[in-house]
Amino acid sequence: MKTRILSAVIGVPALLAILYCYRFFPWCVNILCSLVSFACCVELLNAKKFFRDFLISVPCMLFALAMPFATDISVLITVVIVLMIYLFVVLILKYPRYQFDDVAYLLTAIGLSSFGMSSIVLALLLDDTHSCFYIILCLAIAWIADGGAYFVGRSLGKKKLCPDISPKKTVEGAVGGVIIGTLGALGTGLVFQYLLFGETAKVNLIAVTLVGFVGSLLSIVGDLTFSLIKRSCKVKDYGHVIPGHGGLLDRCDSLIMVAPFLYLFAVYFPLLHAV
Repeated sequence: MKTRILSAVIGVPALLAILYCYRFFPWCVNILCSLVSFACCVELLNAKKFFRDFLISVPCMLFALAMPFATDISVLITVVIVLMIYLFVVLILKYPRYQFDDVAYLLTAIGLSSFGMSSIVLALLLDDTHSCFYIILCLAIAWIADGGAYFVGRSLGKKKLCPDISPKKTVEGAVGGVIIGTLGALGTGLVFQYLLFGETAKVNLIAVTLVGFVGSLLSIVGDLTFSLIKRSCKVKDYGHVIPGHGGLLDRCDSLIMVAPFLYLFAVYFPLLHAV
């Protein structure tokens, strides 16, 4: 537990510093998301023992690096289609060395993690003036819900949630994570409304609370999704980059599910209204 807290104490201020720099150098978030997407891709390739197979790994890593910069829909579609065609051409030419299951793994697992990071960048583009609100709300939902589930589960957890996928997760922890994540989203909205935005924007607190509730549920789905991938690859952790957490995917799995949902919700149901 101490290493998890220490990682958070170091990581959160560093992340806030990057968000502050966004005001002066907007591309810094794209670069950060690109690097995280790349690292997640490497961890997924390593889990399936594809990393040293450069015919597969190099195009996938380039895809992961490019996705957070593909903010135009036509560019995004092009990047995805090019990777899909390439992987199936390799499958055809190198069969039976490569199987359809391999291509399916690469497209779904790496595609999902890359789309998750890209959604953070897309959320920033929703509002040039108050863009950091979306990314901080997204991080707050994912990480507060995850932290809440961890601490409630350790303190009160008895009934296993999905023992075959993640033996340590409990129903009590999941319920606690959803409640705390929802409150965290509402608290984030209140802080921005009354301490940061002032009279420049109005936060839709009802919508933010709803996003927090659904996002907290999706954070559990993301956690279990990448735990399931680990089980299928027969690995315990994706890596050891973050002390107390494992690899970046072990820390970003919830975020990968929350970010696309928050972006899509905010597109159709605005969370902010300019005053």
